[in-house]
Amino acid sequence: MTAVIRSLADSLRRFGDDRLEALLLARPDLASPVPKGLGPLAARAAGATSARRALGALTLPELHLVEALAVLDDGSSPADLAAAVSSDPATISPGLERLTTLALVWGEDELHLIRPLREGLRAPAGLAPATPDDPTPAEAERRVDAARETLSEVLETLAWGPSTVEGRGRLAAALQGAGIVVADGEGTLHIPRTVQLALRDGRVRRSHAALRPSPSGSPLTERIPGSRSAQAVERAFEALRLLGTVRGFDEDPPGVLRKGGLPQRDLRRLADRAGTTTITYATVLQSAWQAGLIGHDGQEWHPTRDWDAHRVQAAEQRWAELVLAWALGHHLAAVVGTPDAAGANRSLLSDLTRRDGVRTRRGSLLRTLRTCPGLSIDEDSLALSLAWAFPLVPADVIEEETAALLVEGEALGVLDDGALTVLGQELVLALDEDVTQADARLARALRTAAPAPVDEVLLDADLTVVVPGRPAERLLPLLDWAEVVSRGGALTLRFSTASVRRALRSGRDAEALLALLKSSSRSPIPQGLSYLLQDEQRRHGRIQISRATTVLTADAEVLDLLQVAPEAAALSLHRLAPTVAVTLSDPGFALHMARAAGLSPQAVGPDGSAAGPELAHSLPGGPVDPDLVTVDGPDLRVPAFEAVGRIRAAEAGATDLSVTDRLLEAIAQESEIAIGIVDGRGGVVVKQVHALSLEGGRLRARETGSPEEFTVLVHRVTLG
Repeated sequence: MTAVIRSLADSLRRFGDDRLEALLLARPDLASPVPKGLGPLAARAAGATSARRALGALTLPELHLVEALAVLDDGSSPADLAAAVSSDPATISPGLERLTTLALVWGEDELHLIRPLREGLRAPAGLAPATPDDPTPAEAERRVDAARETLSEVLETLAWGPSTVEGRGRLAAALQGAGIVVADGEGTLHIPRTVQLALRDGRVRRSHAALRPSPSGSPLTERIPGSRSAQAVERAFEALRLLGTVRGFDEDPPGVLRKGGLPQRDLRRLADRAGTTTITYATVLQSAWQAGLIGHDGQEWHPTRDWDAHRVQAAEQRWAELVLAWALGHHLAAVVGTPDAAGANRSLLSDLTRRDGVRTRRGSLLRTLRTCPGLSIDEDSLALSLAWAFPLVPADVIEEETAALLVEGEALGVLDDGALTVLGQELVLALDEDVTQADARLARALRTAAPAPVDEVLLDADLTVVVPGRPAERLLPLLDWAEVVSRGGALTLRFSTASVRRALRSGRDAEALLALLKSSSRSPIPQGLSYLLQDEQRRHGRIQISRATTVLTADAEVLDLLQVAPEAAALSLHRLAPTVAVTLSDPGFALHMARAAGLSPQAVGPDGSAAGPELAHSLPGGPVDPDLVTVDGPDLRVPAFEAVGRIRAAEAGATDLSVTDRLLEAIAQESEIAIGIVDGRGGVVVKQVHALSLEGGRLRARETGSPEEFTVLVHRVTLG
């Protein structure tokens, strides 16, 4: 005979390791720190803060079950619960099983919702909070039966609506006279909970949506086989082209807003200069920022140190890192330029575009689209599917994030016309892998889908240049010198006076371009193009300007030692003279590397005098932009299997329990415990209590035999 489950702790003791791991993965806050036993784990799971956080992980049918349990009598059966949500025991079984795994419900034949949810859900399913003045269920039935003779249509409308009733006319007076509505202390009319349950024939929910609604849409069409994959590849490489424009930030950097972020006018200017839409450019920049490729110094935005390492990687690898940063990021690029709830204009690369939980919901949308191959999914139906999975998220947030996914995903080549591309299909699989595996998968997917790069061009006398395919990396500088005429199977560019002048103004070298064209063209360089480049270079004049952050001066022999030291390779020193070198690294990093090379560097100011400690003690690597350090809710600090092993060991008595753990054990067991409370004079008052909860360092308890509750700081509690 199976033992009766008497508490949440008893329920958890029946869990196997797999189920305990599932609990900790779904509610990682329970394992921070790892509880010393199943009793403390149960008490922590029944804490008000953790319980409220767990509600956010529930789907619509699971939330409806919780609401119904909050209305029904404690200890109701699964059959009673099924009837309350207009369903049957078999249909609600999966949802009830997950609620049990999440430690929100315990029991088998008699179901118990944990206390914080039973007490905290004051208006479940639109019902009014229960009060002592509510009529009994029998009296409520009598009132409803009597009122149906004259108010049947109105009662049907009121049954499934909100409990608050507006109006002061004859109808309201009739309803009040029949006892269907009552006035509270402020004169507001509402339907008592027992009365509204009688109007609903004892049900809490009219229907039970046990299955997630499948998004709908029209069949995908493709006039030319393979065109959708080709378009996805083109967009992926276009995103990399736009990312490459970040190198221009050194010559013409965008500014930084007072509260962080990139000004909207700068974003529009950069997007226009790059020849793309604002939202596409914003998506690429947002992804680059989340990947740590760009940052600011408080005044201007610039590429970070990671930028150089990123640029030398293969194009497929660079795209993989960019799209993973987007998929796993915590920000929305599509909301840039729109006001938030407080009316503040949301700027790119700032906390105003951050949204808690967006990474989880983005992943849910991507996984849902993977279940609908061959369909161009309608945006509204996709939003409805997301709302089922996250019922507590406001409808406007659901709609905004759904729309953002479609436009941002298209900018990166993973979505097209409401459907996953061949690259998007691989991205969904990568979401369940570690970063190294995910990077490799995505890079391989783009490499497989993309045609081989073309390393040669066709020049024409009309100043056009045609790249007959995907341009190789070394041909990309052509985009800085010419206007794009067309894209597709081939890339057609045209040189003009304006485009050449623009390139020269941004510091490009005409001689380097001529050398590139000479080595890659099948035909001779047209005379007109040579004249155009040489004439404009002569008219423009040339002064070579480069960027340097730190200047190093020393005897030539000392700089020679530093330049050949392996420890100083990261500085990439550039010698201007035998005794002078410059580096892009900040002074603190240069000091650190010089010390690592065995030298004794000294920090000096612009006038050559010794610098203050703020420079001498600069952190290697420079300041960290706090916006780049983001999380999407608490994560497990140890692997789930390890946490379960430690909990099992503590349960077996391998560790001593602290006062807090013993109190948590008593809360989980719902048993009495004798505690001592230290008073202000050092005396101890001993009480036999029922410990109710422990949060924020405070114990809430009720003395045995007394209905009064009290709260005491845990550090004042002693146990015998």
